[in-house]
Amino acid sequence: MSVDNLSSAPQILKRWKMHRNALVSLAERFPESSASWRPWDKGMSTLELLHHVAWTPDFFLSAIEGSEVKVPPVPATLAEMRSLLLELTQAQEAKMGGYSDDDLKKEVTVKALNVTEPAVELLHRIIGHEAHHKGQLILYARMLNVEPPFYVDLGVK
Repeated sequence: MSVDNLSSAPQILKRWKMHRNALVSLAERFPESSASWRPWDKGMSTLELLHHVAWTPDFFLSAIEGSEVKVPPVPATLAEMRSLLLELTQAQEAKMGGYSDDDLKKEVTVKALNVTEPAVELLHRIIGHEAHHKGQLILYARMLNVEPPFYVDLGVK
């Protein structure tokens, strides 16, 4: 597999940031009263889903780096969740921004998914996961009468 222009480290980071910035904006719009709201009994609450989306890039990044994934505890409030989201975003952006195109070609095994593939594919999985669950949170927002932001941040350079 070759790393083309759309799969270069800067392009992948840009596409992830378009989604992550929109997620941060969306998280700011949920009122604290919506933290425990869930659309069905076994569904994730707003707080739990934000937490899931916030830390999941670390699952894939730890596989790329050969390190142990550390899942932070679910915060008690949306305010704490927003702070955690910003903290994780900064750390994840720094990691992704540090990868070279050669790093992206490295074969990585993710035992939990039973896959071995180039690191670039894991970064694309991060983007897909982010987009999917952000869309879910946009639906949560609409069900809670919260006006969501545009689905991506078009200002990312």
